[in-house]
Amino acid sequence: MILLALAALLLPGLAWWAWLGRRGEDPLVALSQIVGVGLAIIILVAQGGFLLGMSFSKITLIIFMAVFALLAADGLARQGVQLQRRYLPHMAVGLLLLGLAIGWRLLQVRDLLLPNWVDSQHHYLIIRAILEGGGLPQDLSPYLPMPFYYHYGFHAAAALFTAISGLAIGEAMLLLGQVLNALVGLSVYALGKSLWRNWRPALAAALLTVFATRMPGYYLSWGRYTLTTGLILLPLAMAQAYDLVWRKTRWQSAVTLAVLTAGLLLTHYFAALLLAAFMVLVVIVHLVHNRRRWPLAFMQISSLLNSAVLGLLLAAPWLLRVARFTRGSPGIEASIPENIEAALTSGSWGYHWQLLGPASNHWLLLPAGIGLLLALSRRHSHIFGLWSLTLALMSLPWGITLPPFRADHFVIVLFLPATLLVGWLTWRAGRWIGKQFSQRWAADLLLALMVLVFTAWGYPHMREIVNPTTVLVNQADMDALAWVEENTPSDARFYINTTYWMPSIHRGVDGGGWLLPYTGRWALVPTVFYGFSPDVAWAGELQAWGEAASRITTCSADFWALVDEAELDWIYLRTGVGSLQPAGLEGCKRIEPAFTTGTVSIYYIHRQ
Repeated sequence: MILLALAALLLPGLAWWAWLGRRGEDPLVALSQIVGVGLAIIILVAQGGFLLGMSFSKITLIIFMAVFALLAADGLARQGVQLQRRYLPHMAVGLLLLGLAIGWRLLQVRDLLLPNWVDSQHHYLIIRAILEGGGLPQDLSPYLPMPFYYHYGFHAAAALFTAISGLAIGEAMLLLGQVLNALVGLSVYALGKSLWRNWRPALAAALLTVFATRMPGYYLSWGRYTLTTGLILLPLAMAQAYDLVWRKTRWQSAVTLAVLTAGLLLTHYFAALLLAAFMVLVVIVHLVHNRRRWPLAFMQISSLLNSAVLGLLLAAPWLLRVARFTRGSPGIEASIPENIEAALTSGSWGYHWQLLGPASNHWLLLPAGIGLLLALSRRHSHIFGLWSLTLALMSLPWGITLPPFRADHFVIVLFLPATLLVGWLTWRAGRWIGKQFSQRWAADLLLALMVLVFTAWGYPHMREIVNPTTVLVNQADMDALAWVEENTPSDARFYINTTYWMPSIHRGVDGGGWLLPYTGRWALVPTVFYGFSPDVAWAGELQAWGEAASRITTCSADFWALVDEAELDWIYLRTGVGSLQPAGLEGCKRIEPAFTTGTVSIYYIHRQ
């Protein structure tokens, strides 16, 4: 069933490729496009169902998948599959490496019981709401009294995968999330092949992405499944944009770019911003190069512009909904420190440097920087060089910022340009060495050595990629959550320990943070997603409760005031985590121990 669920995610993309895909091209590029377009089509179908008020039952899903399967079969029968003989060993090795990449990512998740950190909690809740409602919900009732307007690309794909595989939502998130993380490397390969027109540096970049760089593997620790999905679509859309302007590809590529753009806009807004920056640079540089014949230049980029506009229009219904409910608005800010020396030694620099680590990744930045200078000096690559330089500049702790996006958001995606630049630099250096000594295999050898050295160097950090501090649940929590689901009423309201998360938001510190998404029971901080509510008064009330709970250590007057105000009747505690501990409840009247497993204790509150 898991394999069937994965196949269901690929079917829409396979149907597209059967009719519109290029024949005789690199099979790994074709596979990456099948994956990306398949995800984008699923995302757009989910939006269509929302707009039409459709509910996707199992029968509906079977019908949709059958339609895509028939389209794929008919298209393949009519168009045929043209695989050039020279690509056969290439495809075999590529598929083997992709299998190893997926196995590697699954190895990294082997000890987790639920997805990590706090974002995973509302991702889980959204997937649950989609499954229970049979499609994108209007709001998150009965769990949260707020409209649903989040970017939902990952959640739609995960809900489909969960429904077909039969896995629990947490298991499905972990498995699918790691498969998608491995597929980021495949998308990097597709972009590298488009940029460098050679599979060798593209493959080296893909291998570095999967096996040598901390990001995107470390996204597992944060539960950044939406960004992971966005980083599958982003390189594919960039490759299509590049080919449309410089490779003079067919109209089918323009349609593909529009679909990928729409899917990306509905999957992750930051990744969509990176695509917009790339497209703007493509247009500007192309017009500058052809400044003496602007009418012709505009004609040459018309396909790109039309694709961008069509993609925006396809995603517009949901984006308008987002604009309707979003409290803040994007902007541009500039922060220039008064004391440069103090700014250079501030904690932000250390944090960004840590994100760029470990040491093997720090040293990877050196050839990446040299590759960037080389890319900027070459006409066919300076678009990508300018885009890479833009990301690097936006990664600085001070300078121009684009709220709500922070500098560290740019830091954690720098692996994308870095690996591509390192692969290209190494390949060019190997070719130069090969010419000097009349040894054509020098470039291949140098690429292989480079990948092996950085992979071996970073292996200890990559194998144990999960940050222990981001693991919020252990087996005792899982046992306690199961007990809660079986032994408490559906309207139970829990006190949990909390701590500061970000301005105006507090979070749970243990399995208590999973009470709402996992069991449906309300908790004092019902995931950090309450911060997205357009109801400022309601969100402020929850924030005040979360802040109050973070200071409580016993059954004081403040504790009982919070219990009465929030109408709490249960308590969830884990020994050693949070401000309120079981010892702080000893001798407290009206508090009765209800369940204990390992370090987790649950109490019933006899409210007056």
